[in-house]
Amino acid sequence: MDQLSLSIEELIFSFYSEGYFEQGMSLKEAYYPEVEDERLGFLFEIACRSLLAKGVLEFRNRQYRYKAEYRHFIQAMNDASHTIKASKFGDTDEEISTSFHTTQAGVYAHLTLYDQQVHQIRKLNDEQAEEQVTAFFNIQMNDHPEPVISLHAEEFEMLLEQASEAKNEWPSFLNKAENQELVKAFVSDVQTRRGKMDSLMKVMYDKNNTPDVESMIFVIPGEKQSWLVSGIKENEFRIETAYRDGLRSIF
Repeated sequence: MDQLSLSIEELIFSFYSEGYFEQGMSLKEAYYPEVEDERLGFLFEIACRSLLAKGVLEFRNRQYRYKAEYRHFIQAMNDASHTIKASKFGDTDEEISTSFHTTQAGVYAHLTLYDQQVHQIRKLNDEQAEEQVTAFFNIQMNDHPEPVISLHAEEFEMLLEQASEAKNEWPSFLNKAENQELVKAFVSDVQTRRGKMDSLMKVMYDKNNTPDVESMIFVIPGEKQSWLVSGIKENEFRIETAYRDGLRSIF
């Protein structure tokens, strides 16, 4: 089996049943901060019965634990060496996200549905992960990049602010670009999206499982081509047309 779908209650129960108490407690506080222990126990009973009906649990050592062939899905949510998180804005400006957890057992896609009430976990190979990211963003890819312009943090923020306020102004710093045609296409797409950008973020974990953002790329799907914005951590924003190796670099 290469996919498992869990409700949020089932996922919290799964972390507790497999001994990942910190993860379970973190999710419980995020989704059910006001729930008392007695009520939580009732939710766990429902989640346990639901997982039994799915055939993923067995009774071992006087408690319900995951069967061996399903345990890797829950382990991947806790034992990843790094995670790639993809986030985008939907048609109604709601944020949609999916994560790719890399473990010794492989890559696992983690997609949240229905306002994060349902979690889909699927095992992938590297090629499938790249294909899913490309499809998720609806990126139009080139084989080689074309540099557009490099902007300082203040310049880039000004451009986004003007776009968010629907100001069709042309800041003077855009004139420094060699290819003005590409810059105009890029700015037009930024203005169409009102400054909203999708993102691809790589998170690493230390021995205490503490997350740290290692790198990040902004993605802007455009009318005729897509754009990648890198250099976020250095506050030097490099804009290029979207290309395959640029996307792969964050993996």
